[in-house]
Amino acid sequence: MVEMTSRYGETRKVTNNGHNLFTIEGKSHYWRVGMNDENTEIAYFDPTGGPFFCVGSDYGFGILKSIMVEDGKEGHFKIRVEVE
Repeated sequence: MVEMTSRYGETRKVTNNGHNLFTIEGKSHYWRVGMNDENTEIAYFDPTGGPFFCVGSDYGFGILKSIMVEDGKEGHFKIRVEVE
């Protein structure tokens, strides 16, 4: 497991699920999600304090290929990303 930190000091846990899939989760009061130009896939996910996760960007564990938002509890986010 890798940890990232938001600009407010909140921990973002990155778990390698195998097969180029990672789960990223942490505390967040709100988040923003943006769609690609065709409105068919998530292009970015931005939790409170970041980091800003964007398809095509490298975060040290691979270049993000897709982002999926998973159910989470209130005040907590959880996304699954596929990397290449």
